[in-house]
Amino acid sequence: MKTNSKTKPVMVIRWLARVLAVCLLVFFGAFFVEHVLEWFIRPFPQHPPLRVCVGMALHFLLLVGLLIALRWELAGSLMVIVTAFAFLHDKTGSGFPLIFGLTALPVLLLLFCWWHDRKRRGDAVRREPCP
Repeated sequence: MKTNSKTKPVMVIRWLARVLAVCLLVFFGAFFVEHVLEWFIRPFPQHPPLRVCVGMALHFLLLVGLLIALRWELAGSLMVIVTAFAFLHDKTGSGFPLIFGLTALPVLLLLFCWWHDRKRRGDAVRREPCP
């Protein structure tokens, strides 16, 4: 793919978003590992309450969404936004807007890049001459 002045900023934004997504993956991944140890490994054979299991499932899906967003921007971004809202809504209290915003930032940037590429491909198709 040839890059020109219009696609270089999008490429920079895409890589910035990917780096931020990996940072979030490491950050939330560390919490996930700690909570798995706390709720599932150490108290074995006791089982955690259902609300903890649901929270851990949402936390896991958030991590999976961040991984998916690195390759498939639309699917992963939508998954992160939905699971981050569901997971963080009752866990963060009054800090929800800030934490959700920071979590959604890389995937919103990836959604912008996906939209820009899709729009550019559509413009290229419209400019092709009819046979």
